[in-house]
Amino acid sequence: MSAFRRWRRSRLARRPFPPSWEPLLLRVPIYPWLPPQDQVELRQHIKIFLAEKKFEAAAGFEVDEGVQVVVAANACLLLLHRETDYFPFLRTVVVYPTLYVARYTRPGPAGVVEEGMEVRAGESWPLGTVVLAWDAVLGAGFGPGARNVVVHEFAHQLDLEDGAMQGSPVLPPELLKPWQEIFFAEYERLRASPWPTPLALGLANPAEFFALSVELFFSDPQSLKQHHPALYQLLSRYFHQDSLALLRRA
Repeated sequence: MSAFRRWRRSRLARRPFPPSWEPLLLRVPIYPWLPPQDQVELRQHIKIFLAEKKFEAAAGFEVDEGVQVVVAANACLLLLHRETDYFPFLRTVVVYPTLYVARYTRPGPAGVVEEGMEVRAGESWPLGTVVLAWDAVLGAGFGPGARNVVVHEFAHQLDLEDGAMQGSPVLPPELLKPWQEIFFAEYERLRASPWPTPLALGLANPAEFFALSVELFFSDPQSLKQHHPALYQLLSRYFHQDSLALLRRA
């Protein structure tokens, strides 16, 4: 990171948090349960994120201040307690008013490529864009059975920081070996002998497994720890966060 960018971000972080943004944070389900120092840090990240990323509306939607702050706050949960470059490959967040239809292309049986249309709540592209459905954003929760589409799609961007979405974000040296021994081992174990856990929906590839794991860590940590305790502890070490302890305060 250049010295100028570091200086600029430090300057942005010191700016007052706009009073009109404060009540919008209550739309972020986990926010009221964060420790005060985490709330302060999150507000700093939001200011920098909104200064650096562009928002665009789709299907006639109006992307106002409230949309931007709520999306940024959910996304920046992934940045707490860590050195970060603010999703460096991301340039634009596109927001639809509701679930939208998009074309898909994926490998099928016998090497045949399948194409079609499907309804989506969000997607994350490797070339600088995250797409979200606003009604899905507002449907985020924190507790049993809850989901968070913003966290899911920005987990993909976190995964991309090393140049590829492959289920392995940029890791500190002390987590390189545990990531192989726990994360990828859990992924392969679940693929070989699937059983009904929330992560069974993320077996398409390691990138999807990572995004869903992170989503559950910040939305339904109880289920993640119950079914995958070692993976929960690994993510807790990575994010320097015990989200289940926060849930128990809720």
